[in-house]
Amino acid sequence: MIKRHTGKKEKDIFIGGADEAGRGPLAGPVVGAIVLMKVSGSKLKIPNLKFKDSKKLKPKEREEIFNWLKFQKEIKFAYSFVSPKVIDKINILKATILTWKRSLKKFEKPPEILFIDGNQTIPNLRIRQIPVVGGDRKIFVITLASIVAKVVRDRFMKKIAKKYPCYQFEIHKGYPTKKHLSLLKKFNASQIHRKSFKPVFETLSFKEKVLFIVSKIKKGEILSYQEVAELAGNKKATRVVGNILSKNFDKNIPCHRVIRKDGSLGGYNRGISLKKFLLRKEIKNF
Repeated sequence: MIKRHTGKKEKDIFIGGADEAGRGPLAGPVVGAIVLMKVSGSKLKIPNLKFKDSKKLKPKEREEIFNWLKFQKEIKFAYSFVSPKVIDKINILKATILTWKRSLKKFEKPPEILFIDGNQTIPNLRIRQIPVVGGDRKIFVITLASIVAKVVRDRFMKKIAKKYPCYQFEIHKGYPTKKHLSLLKKFNASQIHRKSFKPVFETLSFKEKVLFIVSKIKKGEILSYQEVAELAGNKKATRVVGNILSKNFDKNIPCHRVIRKDGSLGGYNRGISLKKFLLRKEIKNF
């Protein structure tokens, strides 16, 4: 037990556990959860429930623990979602860390120590962090966090399945099961599929692939039409890439960052002068 003496009254001290659910699926959000448990003068009574890694529990067992957690004064928890769109933009690892950052902000005070499942820590956080590989099997507060994240995400996927019934998300929760892969191949990707994940990307049309690839070009970087065509699966379709980009007016897709192989600008749907201006603004000595 951790105790801190602060004069007349002992200060409540909480330790935290962080885990996630949904890093591996091809669809749906990633959910991060943080559980805080009071360790100073704690009177927590552990019920006769199975406490172990959420993946090894039945859905009913996870729900029972989640419902028990909601009424514990010695325990606090928070969770956060990051959408597939953001996952595609920043990658799944950064998205997972973002869920934990958002969850921490929901507490009035941070924990004294934060145990995190895996080998990563949260950058720029003024809290002592201890990453634990396999922590959901070893550290009680991480086990609880894994259960919270899993229950919340499963509930979401069951709900979203009603909007996209053909994918049967209520069964596989977006994970790359044989059934899901079969349905994905049959119906192609939905709005909640993660385009940056290879099995999903491969189902996109050539046009969708091109626009997605261009949307990922970072400020200060450029690609040639030929490079975009090759990444989209047809290196000979350079002109097709040009035609696709010339018809796109979505400002979130930086078409101006695609130029010809020889270094010349090529066309631009909003005007070649603007393309030159934008590139010179982003790239020194362009």
